[in-house]
Amino acid sequence: MTISTGTPLGSITTQEDIYLDGSPYIFFQDYNANPLYNPDASGYYWGLSGTATYPVYELGCVVDVALRESLTMNDVRCDTVGVKATVMRRDYVEFVLTIQSLFPLSVLRHTMKLSAPTITTDMERVGIGTINNNLKYMVYAPKVYDTDTGDLLIFHLHKAQFVDAWEVAMRSGENWQFQVLLRAYADTTKPDGQTFGVIVRHDASAL
Repeated sequence: MTISTGTPLGSITTQEDIYLDGSPYIFFQDYNANPLYNPDASGYYWGLSGTATYPVYELGCVVDVALRESLTMNDVRCDTVGVKATVMRRDYVEFVLTIQSLFPLSVLRHTMKLSAPTITTDMERVGIGTINNNLKYMVYAPKVYDTDTGDLLIFHLHKAQFVDAWEVAMRSGENWQFQVLLRAYADTTKPDGQTFGVIVRHDASAL
C-alpha cells in the first residue's frame, strides 16, 4: 500500500470534464399553473406546460445570466473555543438577467412590472402604474450542453417575482439593454428539500 500520491483510500467520486458556457434559455409562467411534473416519479416538482389560461413566456436575447442565493448566517460562539459552528438559512435564490429584447410589450410588461397590455391592430399599449405585488412565477432555465445527444441541465424555481428597479440603457451605437432580478422565495407547498426549486440533469451517456 502506498500513499505517495496523496489521494485518499477507498471509493472516490471525481468531477467530470464537462464544462458549460453561454446563457441558458429563460422561460416563466404564472405560479398558479401546475408544474409539468407535479410531481415526477421521484417526487420532484418541475417543468412548464403552457395553456391558454397560463401561457409560457420566453425572455428574448438574454446576454448575461447569474444564479445566486442569499443566506442568513448566525455563528455559534462558545467562550472557550470561539466560533464552533454556523447556522445557515436560505432566504431566496435569484437570477440576475441582462436582456436586449423589449418586444413584445406583452412579455416586457412582466419583467418591468407594468399593467396588463391592450393589443389592437398594429398596436400594443401598457401602462406604467401601481405594481401588482401578488404576481408570482415559476421559472424554467434549461441549458443544453451537448446538442448531439441532447444532454442538458435545468434550473426550475417554484415561486419567483421580478424585483428591483429597472433601467433601460440606451447607449449611442449599442443595443438597448436592461437588467432584471427574478427572485425565488420559499414555496411551502413543496417538500422541504425543494422549497425553492429543483435542478435536473439529463445525460444518458454519463449517468
